[in-house]
Amino acid sequence: MAQCVRRLVLAATLAAAVALLLCTSSAPVARAAGTGDFTAAQRTNTLAVLQAFGRAIPELGEKWAGNDFCSWEFIVCNVIGVNVRGISPTYAGTLPEMPVNVDYRHVVIKQLDFSEMGPGLSGTLPDSWSKLEGLTSLKLSGNKVSGALPASWHSMTSLESLSIEKCESISGALPPQWSSMTSLSVLNLRGTGISGALPPQWRWMRKLTDVLLADTLLSGTLPPEWGSMSSLAYLHLYLTQVSGTLPPEWSGMSEAAYFWLNNCDLSGSLPPEWSSMPKLRGMSLSGNHFCGCVPDSWADRGGLVVDIEDKHKGSDCTTDRVCPTAPETECEVDGCEVCEGDSAARCARCREDYFLTDERTCLMHNDGGVAAVSSGVAAAAVVCVAVLFSVGLAA
Repeated sequence: MAQCVRRLVLAATLAAAVALLLCTSSAPVARAAGTGDFTAAQRTNTLAVLQAFGRAIPELGEKWAGNDFCSWEFIVCNVIGVNVRGISPTYAGTLPEMPVNVDYRHVVIKQLDFSEMGPGLSGTLPDSWSKLEGLTSLKLSGNKVSGALPASWHSMTSLESLSIEKCESISGALPPQWSSMTSLSVLNLRGTGISGALPPQWRWMRKLTDVLLADTLLSGTLPPEWGSMSSLAYLHLYLTQVSGTLPPEWSGMSEAAYFWLNNCDLSGSLPPEWSSMPKLRGMSLSGNHFCGCVPDSWADRGGLVVDIEDKHKGSDCTTDRVCPTAPETECEVDGCEVCEGDSAARCARCREDYFLTDERTCLMHNDGGVAAVSSGVAAAAVVCVAVLFSVGLAA
């Protein structure tokens, strides 16, 4: 009888322990009960920034009254910080400048999502948002925002996700300075008016997993330097003007899974080295100007799906499609690594720290905004100065 009682007690104890474990493991993430869960400095400085958004979006300002911002509509507070999302598409306003006299070290806004406002939200991307160094997620997809991508945003080093998708009035180049946004994992600029080349400097963005740059005006070549982006898994570059060849150096992308490079201006042969990407499962390469056949090393990879014209694969691909050898040229473009075909005056790929222009020259970014010029332009400038100097002497 005593043994039976001990077994019942043991079973009851075990059941209670299991129940406690289940309750603990399923407990939700702690949610802040109100602004009282933040320090006085966090409350004061966060409130000042939120009020700036309220002034820029009048309907929002009418609802955001008082100091208890955790009780406001469209705001969710938790122990990590403050998230703004779900603002009504009937609201209208602009992107505000960040207020002065705010200690941004104590601003606890973590997520800003204005995508549901759609075209009701307008304005240019403010440089002053670079002060939001604690922001982890920013979503402006489908809004009517315009202008260039601010280089100053490079200081937003906590940003993990940035989406400005389907904002056609966003223009200009991809800032090389963004290479210091080393926490960024998702970048979505699809369907915008951005142009220029892919910055080689972005190779330092080692946490990038998803890069969506499709349906834009991007041009230039695929930077070999991106081969060191070891976390990149999904790359969308379809419907762009990207040209040149597929860099063999990209074989170093150990997490690469899918590349969408269709309907671009790519050419050359398909690099056998890409078969060494251990997690590569798919590539969309149709609508380009490739030559040669799909490498045997690609065909032998189980589970790898390659979308490309039939003339490049299987029995339809013959030795007649061998890539022609490009003539060697002595390139005369300053900052150029590879010139186009037999043209010494047109660059196909620039050296590190330079970017390729639409005129196929190479320019250098620097803090003063001054770019390196080609030797021809420099020579012309020297001649011009010499002529002016001689005229001055004659006078």
